[in-house]
Formats: sequence, C-alpha cells, structure tokens
Amino acid sequence: MERTRLMRNFRTSKFKKVKYFVNQNGERWEVVEFPTNDIVYSFHTKEEAELLSEQITKNKPFGDRPLPKFMKGSRIDIVE
Repeated sequence: MERTRLMRNFRTSKFKKVKYFVNQNGERWEVVEFPTNDIVYSFHTKEEAELLSEQITKNKPFGDRPLPKFMKGSRIDIVE
C-alpha cells in the first residue's frame, strides 16, 4: 500500500502539464510553450497565433510532453 502511494505522488509531481500561450513581442505575436518558455512559432497577427495555440493545446502531438527542440524556434511567418 505504501509503495503504491509513493509512486503515484512521484509521477504527478514529476510531470507538469504542457500549455501554450500567446505573447506579444514588439510587432510580432509568439506562441510560447510553458513550462519550458520556448518560442514555438512567431506570427504577424494575434489571430493566427491564437489559432495555432488552440490547435496545439487541443490536439497535443506528443501527449503530455513538450515539443522537441528541432520543432521549436523563432521561425518567422513570411507574408508578402
């Protein structure tokens, strides 16, 4: 009994839920991953950033784990 309770507490304390939010940086809007605080993507408009944030939050591609480093970065949305 004691061992099961310790394992359950260990698992819940180890993993934090991954969340995505939109942050304004000058003229750009960035989708930021929490708890790593890494920039996932950068947009010109707030609506596009919110749409991506909602999609990633709803359909988490890697479950409760954060996105891999190679999928993140301050990539710029090119609009002509």
